[in-house]
Amino acid sequence: MKISYQIVISSLFLGATTCLFSCTSTTVDKKQVKDAVAKVVLPQPFHVHKVVEIKPGLTLDILSWGRGAKSAAAYLILRSDSLNNEYKSITGELDGKITDAWNMDMDSDGNPEVFIQAVGTEKDHYLSLYVYEFSENGSYKELKFPDLTNSTKKLYRGKDLLYIKDGSLFREFSLFDESDTAGTKPTGKKLLEYSIRGNSFSVNEIKTDKKAD
Repeated sequence: MKISYQIVISSLFLGATTCLFSCTSTTVDKKQVKDAVAKVVLPQPFHVHKVVEIKPGLTLDILSWGRGAKSAAAYLILRSDSLNNEYKSITGELDGKITDAWNMDMDSDGNPEVFIQAVGTEKDHYLSLYVYEFSENGSYKELKFPDLTNSTKKLYRGKDLLYIKDGSLFREFSLFDESDTAGTKPTGKKLLEYSIRGNSFSVNEIKTDKKAD
């Protein structure tokens, strides 16, 4: 699903600081009032806003949106190239809530990849990762993040740990017995290393449980 949008996003900043003083002839009583924390409130239908700066003058605004949506919505990528006055957008279906977004060049081809990390809400903490590679002229290609094997899915309960090391993306998560649907007693861990070659992901299993392929 690819749609172009022109959107003006307004944010409401709320902040208040109050100090109350009462004075007598001999003493001064001071009431300490907690400062209200400034909050950025996105107008409906937007939920989350992340900013990724590729380089000075080239910025990606990443938002999730969907009026009334909780566990499933859509994401929107707004690419702003202020140096060349070029503005483009990408949108797609989103499973879960956006928790992070970042860019890197995993295949060292000079075209950065943008990662959007989403996690299921409530009891479903499964990971979803949306990846795009952008060229210098603003064209892009979606890179499909590999699914887990069927046998691993039976033992997977989410709550992934993602980290980057030596130019690769690592994904670590606990494994559980197939009957342990609530994920209360882990039986092991799995560690997967992801790299990109030729605009495609490859997966290398570092650690595995005997029950998973």
